[in-house]
Amino acid sequence: MSFRHPASAAIALLLAGCTAPPLPESSTPPVVAAPVLPTDTTAPAIATPARPTLAVMLVVDQLRSDLLGRHDSLWTGGFRRLIDEGRYYINASHAHSSTSTAVGHASLSTGVHPFRHGVVENAWWERSGRRWVRVENIDDSTVTIVGFPKLGGVSPRHLMRSGLAEWLLAADSGSRIASVSGKDRGAVHPAAHTKGQVYWFDASVGRFVTSTYYRDAYPEWADRFHETVLPRYAADSVWESLVPASARAAAGPDTAAWENYGERSWFPHRFAEQGRRGEFWSWFAQTPGLDALTLDFAETMVTSLALGRDETVDFLNVSLSQADRIGHRFGPRSLEQLDNLLRLDRELGEFLAFLDTAVGRGKWVAVLSADHGVVDPPEERRARGDWGHRTTKAELATMDSLIRVANRRAARDADAAATALAEALEELPWIADAWTQEELLKTAPADSFAVLFRRSLYPGREGGRFSRQGVEVRYREGLLTYEHGTGHGSPYWYDRHVPIVFMGPGIVPGLDPSAGVETVDVAPTLAALLGIEAPDDLDGDVLVGVAGSPR
Repeated sequence: MSFRHPASAAIALLLAGCTAPPLPESSTPPVVAAPVLPTDTTAPAIATPARPTLAVMLVVDQLRSDLLGRHDSLWTGGFRRLIDEGRYYINASHAHSSTSTAVGHASLSTGVHPFRHGVVENAWWERSGRRWVRVENIDDSTVTIVGFPKLGGVSPRHLMRSGLAEWLLAADSGSRIASVSGKDRGAVHPAAHTKGQVYWFDASVGRFVTSTYYRDAYPEWADRFHETVLPRYAADSVWESLVPASARAAAGPDTAAWENYGERSWFPHRFAEQGRRGEFWSWFAQTPGLDALTLDFAETMVTSLALGRDETVDFLNVSLSQADRIGHRFGPRSLEQLDNLLRLDRELGEFLAFLDTAVGRGKWVAVLSADHGVVDPPEERRARGDWGHRTTKAELATMDSLIRVANRRAARDADAAATALAEALEELPWIADAWTQEELLKTAPADSFAVLFRRSLYPGREGGRFSRQGVEVRYREGLLTYEHGTGHGSPYWYDRHVPIVFMGPGIVPGLDPSAGVETVDVAPTLAALLGIEAPDDLDGDVLVGVAGSPR
C-alpha cells in the first residue's frame, strides 16, 4: 500500500520547517520563512457562500504541528484532505505558558487567554480558610454522573467565560450543541456552559457518560450505541502495528528504556499481557481504539440528533485523546504514535466523508487544532545534540526544601519570602527564570516568556509548582520532572506549536505562514464563518482566508 501523495515532497519540506526554536527573550515570536504558497496572507476577493449548517471542531490532543509535516507523505485520509482542501496556518500556537489539556480546550472555545477564562491548569490550588484545596478543572460536587452516582460530578462551572457554543445559542435558541471526547475536559469546555449533548468515555464503567448538569437520563440512541457498537471494540484485545515497511523509517526504535513506564514497550500490545481481569476498558483507553470509538459515537450523534440537517446552525465538537495518551507513554516520534496517527488519518477521512453524505458537501465547516504540543524525550534530544534532562530525586528534593523554607518565611513576610524563593530558584542549573507573581502582574513584561506566564495567571487559582508561594518558574528547555515517557506544560515552541486548519465553504485553501496566529483566533473565526455575533472583547481575531475577514 502506497501512502505517497503527488505534492507531498514540497509540502513536507515546508511543513517540516515549521518547527521553530524556543521563543527568544523578546516580544517577537519566531516566524517560519516559506516559499511561494498557493495563497498569500491577504484574503482574495471571494463570493460569500451560503452559511454552513454545521460547525465541527476537531481537537487532536497533543498533536504538535510539525508531526503533520514530518509524516506528510504518509497521509491519505483526513489529514490529507484537511491539508489539501483547507487553510493551514502553519505558524499557529497557544499564546500562554500553561500548555495542558483543559487550558487548551478552554482557549480554543472561548477566544480568550487563561487569565480571563480561568482554566489555568488541569488542576490547581485554591484557598479555603487557612488550607489549600486542590480543584480539578471540571469538578462539581453539586451534580453526579448519570447512572453512576458514586463517580465524581462534572460540569463547566470553573470556566469563567462564555464560548462559541453559547454565542451560537444566543443567535438561535434552536441550535443543537453536541460534544464528545475520550476525556471529560475535552468534551466539557468546548460546549462551554450550554446544556447540550455532552459525553466522554469513562474507562472505569466502560462507556460514554454524561452528568446531571446536562441531563437526567441517557437518550435511547446512546443506549443503543452501547448495546450494538461497543461490543465490537470489546472483542479486540490486541494492538498490532499497521505501519507498512515503507514507512517504518519515519519512526524511532520499537522500544526504549524510558517508554511505557519501564514496562513492555514493543508491539504487539496485548491486554492479556498488560491488563488485569476486569480492567479491559482501562487498557483499551490507552490504545488507538478509543479514537475510533469516539468518532463512531460522533457519527451516531450527527445521525440521531439530525445535526446540520435544517437551516439552523449546529455545533459538534470531537476531541480525540489518544495521541496524548500514547505520546506520554511512548513519545511523539515512536512507532506507537506513528501507528496511532496513521489510523487516525484513515478514520478522520472516513468521518469527513460521512459528513459529506449525512450533512451535505459544502454545508459544513470544520477546524482542526490541538490543545498543546509535546517535548521530545530528553534521551532523544541528547542523541541529536540538544540539551535534555530528567530531574533526579535529589533535584526534586532540593526544590521541595526551598518551598518549605519559603512557607516558613511567608508567615512573617509573604512578599519577601516570594522574592527570596525566586532568587534561590534562579541559582539552580535546571531553571531558566523565575518571577514573583507580583512582578508579572504589576510590571510590564520585558520579554515574551513573561507575557506567556502573565496570560496564565488567574487570581485565586494557583497552578504551578511554586504558585502557592507566589512564584512562577520557567524550567530549561528540554527538562522533564518525571522518570518515564514525555509530556508538555512548558512555554516553549514544542509545547505551544499546534495546527490550525479551517476547511469548508468560505475558506481559501492553502498553507498560510502568517505570524501571530493563535488558538484564541479559532472561536471568533468560526463565529464569522457562521455569521453569528461574538463578544467584542476577545483576545482572538478573525483570521485571513475566510469570507468577510477583516485582516
